[in-house]
Amino acid sequence: MDNVRYLGLKLFNLASYVYLLVTSLFLAGDFYSPGDMVYVMPSPFAFSIWGLIYLLLFLYIMKSFFADEALNEQIRKIGLWFPITMILSGTSVILGTTPSILFLSLSLVTLCVVYTNQTLAGATKFERAPFSLYLGWTSIATIVDAFVVLKANGITELFGLGELGWSVILLTVGGLIAIAFGFLQKDILYPLAFVWGYGAIFAYQENSLIRFVTGGFVIVLLFLTIFRLLRVKTYRMTA
Repeated sequence: MDNVRYLGLKLFNLASYVYLLVTSLFLAGDFYSPGDMVYVMPSPFAFSIWGLIYLLLFLYIMKSFFADEALNEQIRKIGLWFPITMILSGTSVILGTTPSILFLSLSLVTLCVVYTNQTLAGATKFERAPFSLYLGWTSIATIVDAFVVLKANGITELFGLGELGWSVILLTVGGLIAIAFGFLQKDILYPLAFVWGYGAIFAYQENSLIRFVTGGFVIVLLFLTIFRLLRVKTYRMTA
């Protein structure tokens, strides 16, 4: 009965997912051109993470059509925030450079709502996995897109600070958020998205300060992730 009750929402989730997939794979504009090169730009291979995100989202949506009572309650709590997020993400890649940041930023906000509602609904770590990666990578993409938009509009300084200075600040803030998020939410995949993104920035950039910041956070986040996994394993062995 519950599966029928929420069928409309699940179908809307699926339709929004198809929209995200089509816009990203077939309609996306190439707004990360060589002329838009910024200090926080990751290596092109970094964007392959979308393939994993798409796969995990697809599995989650398909599972929802065979959901038990707990998952149906989770879907109810998430509500329209999930499809809205996918629509915003999909729209951000088909717009020009400047308007894309608005839709990408809004998708980051709605993703936070999705993640929060899902957590409050008692989602398992496997059910949170698609949204952990999605949220982590969107966080990094928002930082990158912000600098691309500023450069595209000829803005080289903000409050007396140049691109390099702001890049270091935002990369540091992002890394600290990833550390805090991992601890507070007991989430491994969100910080691993930063490991992937920051590692790609490290591999692509030549500036020593950018490489120091990104490389440092990659090491710290990997260490904390491994430590957390070992602690969980030890706890299970002694329980």
